[in-house]
Amino acid sequence: MELSNIEKLLEKYFEGETTISEEKELKVYFTRETVPSHLERYRDLFQYFSEESTVTATKELTLNIDRKRFVYTWIGIAASVALIAGVFLTRSTPSTTADTFEDPEIALQETKKILNMVSQYMNEGKQELVYLKEFENTKNKFIK
Repeated sequence: MELSNIEKLLEKYFEGETTISEEKELKVYFTRETVPSHLERYRDLFQYFSEESTVTATKELTLNIDRKRFVYTWIGIAASVALIAGVFLTRSTPSTTADTFEDPEIALQETKKILNMVSQYMNEGKQELVYLKEFENTKNKFIK
C-alpha cells in the first residue's frame, strides 16, 4: 500500500499539486536505505533537496543603497508633479463673452448662417443613405 501511495504522491509532485507535508513524506521515503529499483532514479533528487534544506548562509549580506540614485529618483518625481500641476493650474479659462452680440438682428443673422451650414452638412450625409435604401430593396428581393 505504501508503494502505491508513494507513486501517487510522485505523480502529484510532478504535476505541482502536492502539499508541503506530502513533499516532506516523499523526502523521508527517498532518504531511507531501501528504495524500489524503479523509483531509484528519484532518490538523488529528494536527497539533494533534503541536504540543501539544511544549508545556511555563512556570510551576512548588506544592501548598499546608493544615496545619489535615491535622491535623483525623488527629484524626478517632484519635477514630474510640479510640471503636471503647472500645466493644470496655468490653463486659461475660455471667455464666455467672446461670441455674444449686442444687436439682436446680427445675432439672428449669425444663427441663421450657422444653422444653414449645419443643414448643408446633414444633407450631405443624408445623400449617402440612398445606397442603404438600394441595398435594403435588393436584400428584400432575395429574402422573401
